[in-house]
Order: sequence, then structure tokens, then C-alpha cells
Amino acid sequence: MSTFAVFGMTRDFAMFEARKKTPTHRFEKDKGGHPRRVELTQDEWEAAVIARAESIMEGARVVQLCRPFDAPQFAKDFVALVRRRGECRDLDVRARVPDKSAPPNKRTGKPVMTWKPLAEVGLA
Repeated sequence: MSTFAVFGMTRDFAMFEARKKTPTHRFEKDKGGHPRRVELTQDEWEAAVIARAESIMEGARVVQLCRPFDAPQFAKDFVALVRRRGECRDLDVRARVPDKSAPPNKRTGKPVMTWKPLAEVGLA
């Protein structure tokens, strides 16, 4: 095993994703009942971004927060840095290991790799 990464969710990543996914317009129906595109003001858009970031932080989804490390102690140091920096949730160090339940790749014959928590791998 030589690859370890930190998974979780931070406020910074939630805001980045919310800015990327929040539209700058909404649709309203006109007098004839047809949808009409209305651009949001800057304040409305920022409020929508903050609301979306809140819902992301309240959710259960986690993402890989860093590039892979060579050793678990480096990933644990990164977790400590992230916790000091700001709001975060579900921070977990995971190791990239072969998935024993999946069949090997048909083309290469190599085992399928997956991310598993250190406790499951036996390195906690």
C-alpha cells in the first residue's frame, strides 16, 4: 500500500461547488403562462450560493480533499491542518487497496482498486 488520501467536506469546497453549480437566473411565468428567464441580482445570487453551500455541508457526500500521500502520517497531518483552518465534517484518511469483491479488469487482469478507511484496512 502506498497511497493515502483525505476524504471529507470543508466549507471552502462547499462554497466552490455552490458557486459553480448555482445558476445566475431563474424562470418566472409571464401573463400568458410562458416561462420567462429573469437574471438574478448579485445579492440574490450570493444568497442562493450560501444556501446551497449550507445544504452541501449538511449532506452526507464526501470528496477527496487532497492529492494522495505516500504515508498515512502525512495524511493525518493534513487532517489536523484542515481542522485548524475552518469548518469541516467527516474527515477520514483512506487507503487505496484492491477490491477483493470485484472481478479483475478484463483487459489488463489487474485488480480493481478502491478507497477504504484505514480502520478497515488495519492501519488505524
